[in-house]
Amino acid sequence: MRRLQGIPVSGGSRIGRAVHHEAVPFAATSRRSVAPDEVASELERLSTAQREADRGLVEAQKALVVDPKVGSIFEVHRMLLEAVTPEIADAVRAGTSAEHAVETVLRRHANRLAQLADPVFAERRQDVLDVERRLLRALAGSPAPRVPEGDGRSPVVVVAEDLTPSETAALAGGRVVGLVLEHGGPTSHTAIIAKALGFPCVVGVRGVVGAVAPGTEVWVDGAAGVVVVDPDSVSRAEAERRGVAYEAHERALLEESHLPAETLDGHAVTLLANIEFPLEVGAAAERGAAGIGLFRTEFLFDPARPVPDEEEHLAAYRAALERVRPGRLTIRTFDFGADKATPGGATDERNPALGVRSLRWCFAHPDTFRAQLRALLRVAAEGDVRIMLPMVASLDDVRRARAMLAEASASLLREGVPHRPDPPVGAMIEVPAAAVIADVLAAEVDFFSIGTNDLIQYALALDRTNEHVAPLFRPSHPSVLRLITQTVRAAAGRGIPVTMCGEMGGEAVYTVLLLGMGLRELSLTPAVIPRVRRLIRGLTLARARAIAARSLRFATADEVDTYLHRALAGVLAPVRPGG
Repeated sequence: MRRLQGIPVSGGSRIGRAVHHEAVPFAATSRRSVAPDEVASELERLSTAQREADRGLVEAQKALVVDPKVGSIFEVHRMLLEAVTPEIADAVRAGTSAEHAVETVLRRHANRLAQLADPVFAERRQDVLDVERRLLRALAGSPAPRVPEGDGRSPVVVVAEDLTPSETAALAGGRVVGLVLEHGGPTSHTAIIAKALGFPCVVGVRGVVGAVAPGTEVWVDGAAGVVVVDPDSVSRAEAERRGVAYEAHERALLEESHLPAETLDGHAVTLLANIEFPLEVGAAAERGAAGIGLFRTEFLFDPARPVPDEEEHLAAYRAALERVRPGRLTIRTFDFGADKATPGGATDERNPALGVRSLRWCFAHPDTFRAQLRALLRVAAEGDVRIMLPMVASLDDVRRARAMLAEASASLLREGVPHRPDPPVGAMIEVPAAAVIADVLAAEVDFFSIGTNDLIQYALALDRTNEHVAPLFRPSHPSVLRLITQTVRAAAGRGIPVTMCGEMGGEAVYTVLLLGMGLRELSLTPAVIPRVRRLIRGLTLARARAIAARSLRFATADEVDTYLHRALAGVLAPVRPGG
């Protein structure tokens, strides 16, 4: 028996026989020159392959009946296919075969994504490779790779280096009960589809392909991120117990999604969702989110496509608003820079985290920002839409953004375009400077949203993506807690709402702490909303306040964490799945 650790993606506990999935269906294509009189026929081959690939994507979208919203991922693939086809055609016109042009163009885009520090964008590499494989298969007239079925009788655990979204979707409806990958991350489209299919999935398991022979029994514990190779009888019994407990727990949590997030002593908490794509709104609603507290708009940008225009912005925002209605939709303006991909490629800044990023980037690209603002004002006339400004560092930032909003409104008015001229505008508190002057900012914005990921990073002067200092990234650091407290008090003093939209709000021990510090709105990853709701419904605000008051007196993060875990031991046990 051997135990391997990875990253949990989709919960559950199942045992099956390992099968290896074909990781790379095509070898690298050799470069073949195309004579001038062959270019027309080669372009026709490409056009035919493009239509065939597009038909396949439409079928994949319809076939994922387990969750049509997740099937919308393939709509993104169709957009990518349409965007890169002209670039591929140009390569053919330059004298190379369609196959080589497909591989050259799409591998270039995939490699560019893989090099990005932002894991969300880096994981989109698999989407590009998915489109590449579809086109190459269409050019070769080859069928899609066969879904592995093992011996055709036993439950199957698929083991692979990585899978594209299409390959993952193809696992639906078969004998597959688990998925284990060497690569990938929890925010990839492959992970999203695995969650929708409902089987346990663990990614980032280094060396698993070599460690697990086909036919070997494998226990996949998706909640713990653990893979056990050739489990013994004791482990098999534990796997079954955990699986039954997890499924019962998940059913119970979903059944509670309609219940209010209210403490035992009658204090309501608003639970919102953080999303990246419109298709994720449905998952948030199913888990009882009251609206969207953070809609990231960077997804509209793809290195393979031009920067989105006003109509593309509007279409995406409308799609999200239709799904969230009548709840609120809080849309963050572009947050490019630092660890996030930037239109135009990498910059030559020595320290991009402290350079032209987020709102500064928008100010430096006024035409792109103006198109986004116009679309935001237009969609705000159709529902409860709020605009959130990232990385605000001064009052000047707020005033400059508001001035550009006023200009955008004036231009829409001149053109006779319906819009709301005065939607709520909020500031993200991610920079210590903003927290320090929160009382000043509160006088000129309609709400605050605390982004703890960056606030902690900048307060503690460390890069949260740097593995050498990652252990020092502590939400419980007294300086961080003081900055949050100062922000909450400033908002209360002006009577404006304040939301927490960082990962800190979804960690149970910190949820209690934040409620005690005065926060009444949390914006979370949809998957954690049910557990946070149950936690809130199991404690009193009076107790949370007492815990927070004690926590704020400690001098170190270790002291805070030790106290929180001891004080909340009895409260946290019921929200842990499967243990």
